[in-house]
Amino acid sequence: MYTQALVTSELVSTVLALVLAYLFLRAYRLTRSSYLLGLPTGFLLLGSSYVFLGASLVFESNVALSEQFLWLRLITQSYGFAFIAFTYYFSSKTERATKHFLSVISFASAITILLFFVALIVAPPFPELPSINVVDECFRIGNLVFLGYVIYHVVKRLESSHEPISGLWAPTAFSLLWLGQYSSLIWEIDASETAFVFAHAARLASLALFIRIYYSSGRVRR
Repeated sequence: MYTQALVTSELVSTVLALVLAYLFLRAYRLTRSSYLLGLPTGFLLLGSSYVFLGASLVFESNVALSEQFLWLRLITQSYGFAFIAFTYYFSSKTERATKHFLSVISFASAITILLFFVALIVAPPFPELPSINVVDECFRIGNLVFLGYVIYHVVKRLESSHEPISGLWAPTAFSLLWLGQYSSLIWEIDASETAFVFAHAARLASLALFIRIYYSSGRVRR
């Protein structure tokens, strides 16, 4: 029952992330600004990470296979947050620089994920990977840095544009994502059940809030 609840949570998160990827792709089509491609790409990768986490739970009886899915989850999740952070970083850069850098990071992410898919198929795994517990905390810290930058950038933009209080919904949504990652880090350190539950709840709330922000805005926002 416990595993089923977690798998359901990952399924719901995947659906919400894919909806966001579609909505942000629509935003890109309206503006044709290259930096906006980071948002649909980022949320598509986040959706993939939730699929991999669900798969690791389904195959948890096979330790080696489950751990490989967890590796794929960590990589796709971190790339997802990186693409979202790069979206805000390149929002003030030239179109040429944005296209070049997005091409490089897209190629690097595709190659990395492909290599791990190959490692997933080959038995025994090649190359030999360290235990997921060794690197999980490092990935979490990196995710917190990416999300922290996004929150800083959004708040700074709101301050300079004198947006009304309703404009705070965006940093609130990103803050929930940040808190979800922080709670997951706490759970990894001390196995706190409260942190574990809050991490999943914060993630679901943030994804749902992003969808609400998109539809309530009534227009495409950067």
